[in-house]
Amino acid sequence: MKMFVRLLGGAALMSICVSAPVFAAEGGMGAWLKGYGSFMAGVVPPEPGFYGTDLYYYFGGHAGAEVRNGNVELGVDVMLNGDMLAGMYVSDWHILGGTYMAAAAVDYIWANLDASIQTPLGGREVSLDASDIGDSLLVPFLIGWSDGNLHWNVGLNILAPSGAYNMHQLSVGKNVWGFMPQFAFTYFDPKTGFDLSGTLVYTTLTENHATQYQSGDAINLDWAIGKHFGAKSEWEAGIAGNLVQQVSDDSGPGAKLGPFKAASYGIGPAISYSTLLGGFATSFSARWEHDIDASNTFKGDIAVVSATVKF
Repeated sequence: MKMFVRLLGGAALMSICVSAPVFAAEGGMGAWLKGYGSFMAGVVPPEPGFYGTDLYYYFGGHAGAEVRNGNVELGVDVMLNGDMLAGMYVSDWHILGGTYMAAAAVDYIWANLDASIQTPLGGREVSLDASDIGDSLLVPFLIGWSDGNLHWNVGLNILAPSGAYNMHQLSVGKNVWGFMPQFAFTYFDPKTGFDLSGTLVYTTLTENHATQYQSGDAINLDWAIGKHFGAKSEWEAGIAGNLVQQVSDDSGPGAKLGPFKAASYGIGPAISYSTLLGGFATSFSARWEHDIDASNTFKGDIAVVSATVKF
C-alpha cells in the first residue's frame, strides 16, 4: 500500500499546478479554477524525486452577466478545454520538520464564448473562440508534514501573465499576476482506507491595467471524501466538491457591474487508480462536479482527468 499512498499524494499535489484558463474574476471566473483539489490533497510524498502530470480540464457553463475587455456581456455561454503539463520536485530537505517541494506548470487552452455585448450603440450578439498557450503557474515552495493519520501542507502558488492577451478578442491570458497561498489537509486511515481531504486557497490578483479592473479577493475550498480498496489499495472512489466565495468587491473604473462578488458550490463523483507502468509508479484520476448554485459567476459542469508519473 505504501507505494500507492505516496503516489496518490503526489497526484493530488500536482492538481495545484494549473494556471486558470481564459478568465480572471473580471470575466466571471476566478484565477483558481474550482474542482482541482481532490483525494489525498494534504500528502506530500516522503519519497524524493521528480513527478510529472498531464491534466485535462473541461468547464462548460452559463452566466447571466459578466465584464470582459471593458464591456458588459449578458447571457454568456462559455466552454473551455485545457491541457496542462506540470513538473514537481520533492526534495529531501526539511524545513521546520516538513518536507520541501516546488513545482511549475504551463497549459494550452481552447475556449469558446457566446454572449450579447452591451455597447453605446446597443446590444449585439458575439460568438468568439481562441486557442493558445495560457498563463503559467509557479509554486516556489510547498512544505508538508505528517503525524500518524494526519497530513497537511502549506504553500504559495503564483500565477504569471505569460499567456496571450488582446483587448479586442477572446484571450487565454488574464493580464494580471495572481498570488494564491494554500493550506491542504488529509485524514487517511490505512486500516479502513478512509480518506478525508481538503484544499483551502486564498486568491488575490493585481489590477488589469488594460481595463482598469481590480478583481476582488476570493476563497476556494476543494474537498473530497473517498475510500481506498483493491488488493493493494490501488483504487479510491468517493465524492468531491467545491466552494467559492469572493470576500472583497471588484473595483476600479472597469468594474461596470459594481462589487460583483462571486459565490458557488458544486459536487460530484471522483475516482483514482494507481499502478506500475514500465517500472514507473503511475496514478490516474478522474472527477466530475456539477454546480448546484452560483451567483455572479458561471454555473456549469467540471470534468478533470489526469495522469501522474514518478520518475
